Amino acid sequence: MRPFAIPLRILLSLAAVAILGYACFWTLRLGYADHLYHSESAEDARRAAKLVPASARYQARWAAMLDRSGKDPAASLAALEAALACNLWDSSSWIDLGLRAEMDQDFANAESSLLEAAHVDKQYDPRWTLVNFYFRRNDPEKFWLWARQAAAISYGDPAPLFRLCWRVTQDPAVILERAIPPQPQILLRYLAFLLADNHLDGVEEAAQRAAKYAGREDLPVLFASCDRLLGAQQLPGALRIWSALCERRLLPYPAPDPGRGWFLTNGDFGVSPVSHGFDWRVHPPEGVSCSRDRSPLALRVTFSGKQPESCEIMNQFVPLLPGRQYRFRFRYRTSGIGPHTGLRWRVFDAATGAELGDRSPYLSSEDQTTEDLPFATPPGVRLARVVLAYQRALGTTRIEGSAFLSDTSLGFARR
Repeated sequence: MRPFAIPLRILLSLAAVAILGYACFWTLRLGYADHLYHSESAEDARRAAKLVPASARYQARWAAMLDRSGKDPAASLAALEAALACNLWDSSSWIDLGLRAEMDQDFANAESSLLEAAHVDKQYDPRWTLVNFYFRRNDPEKFWLWARQAAAISYGDPAPLFRLCWRVTQDPAVILERAIPPQPQILLRYLAFLLADNHLDGVEEAAQRAAKYAGREDLPVLFASCDRLLGAQQLPGALRIWSALCERRLLPYPAPDPGRGWFLTNGDFGVSPVSHGFDWRVHPPEGVSCSRDRSPLALRVTFSGKQPESCEIMNQFVPLLPGRQYRFRFRYRTSGIGPHTGLRWRVFDAATGAELGDRSPYLSSEDQTTEDLPFATPPGVRLARVVLAYQRALGTTRIEGSAFLSDTSLGFARR
């Protein structure tokens, strides 16, 4: 008798069925394990890790659940080590292992594990973890090393990193040199942090560095820096920031330079005022509107008759020299605004609010008119505000009509 022989095609079919069955089994097993993984149950995390013991993700989840319960530290550590045995490139497990070692006062192994996390993962989280580790260890040299690396690749909100730097030192120069890389977006984000956390002593240098790389889209934070320093009466810093923007041609006019007799910015209203820094700040109250006329060139200020009885229409911060005589000259015409009705130019000490000199004549003329406002700066006064103000005169109604401001200038008065 011939021995019974199974045809090859049947053997192949049986093998295919076995392979398919095995694949289905593992597909179902992995699907079930993944379902357990996403559960909030510690028992489900354990079962997932047992179903797929070669998964670093499931072992790490089981370790985290054990650690959260605090019931079995040894089992938690074993699960974490199992996760790393499955995947040595699992940075989150290296971080967890390092933090556990630190809690156990095993600082050498803690540092080694955290450094390994940074070695296998070039992203932000391992570096941020090392920054905090060296902060707790009071190791400033290594703190600054990793703080700079973290800042260079930071995403989201970097304020916690910057805030930690300010806890290490209150010296803005040290932070800027050691923690902030010369990258435009990092500098701008750090500058925004300084403004938000009111670290004005660090604003000037950070803003000047940012201005070297800034584009027009970055002007808002640089304007805010200049405005905050002006508000704090820090004239030199504000002026240097503004000058840097002018030198980069991000602003279309020369910077004020009191030593050369350049005081006023945008005096002919040839450019729409940016309402920041040393340009005109045009913030008319309700009932007043401002617009630029191009032919002839002028800034039109229109009063509806419903404006407040006393208000500022526009103003400009002007750097000056102390103890000098000045003349503010303005050219204008009005339409529908009668005489002695309250619209005039005034000059104030920016620090104290004291008025410098007399007020200008009321602005009221249907024809182009040029007027002067003389004033003097007392010793110590280096910053003034030139203001177009309205104050309803006694016995008059609120004005209705328009004033057309065609040119302004400020210079030393002739002796």
